[in-house]
Amino acid sequence: MTQPRNKYSEHPDIHAKTLAFIAARDMGAVAYSSDGKCVPLRELDITDVEFVSGLWRIQTKFTDQITIVRDREFVLGKKLPIQERMPFEYWQAYHVGENCYGKFKSNTPDTIVAKYTTDKTIYWSYGKSIEQARAFMGIKLYDEYADLIHRHVCRRLLRCKHK
Repeated sequence: MTQPRNKYSEHPDIHAKTLAFIAARDMGAVAYSSDGKCVPLRELDITDVEFVSGLWRIQTKFTDQITIVRDREFVLGKKLPIQERMPFEYWQAYHVGENCYGKFKSNTPDTIVAKYTTDKTIYWSYGKSIEQARAFMGIKLYDEYADLIHRHVCRRLLRCKHK
């Protein structure tokens, strides 16, 4: 798994980063780790560091799988043993953040993520509680299938209008 670039990097692309890294390494520059240690760039690989806020910073390895839910990043934790009439799955989830040392996940799962798998796709939602995640999933599904739902639940009404 390739470590993603830090979104706070001051280098717009890998070419600019490579040129800056080589120049800094040749001048004896160092990189700082999140625990305050200082390591010479010559001991590091270019993929281990990013230049953020005027300093080379060693990036923390992030190995957890990220799930994107409504444009937010989460790491799914424990699947919750909940059986409801609606066939949604619920998961405890950790928020993913990013700082100058790379991505990190929250210390505790503070969000509930709902998942609904259909023949067409997988739908996701999240909330602070199961009720919120379920409600947001219902809204998403209604937005997606409003025409189908309306045709089905208003069948008699629609038939009467066409007579």
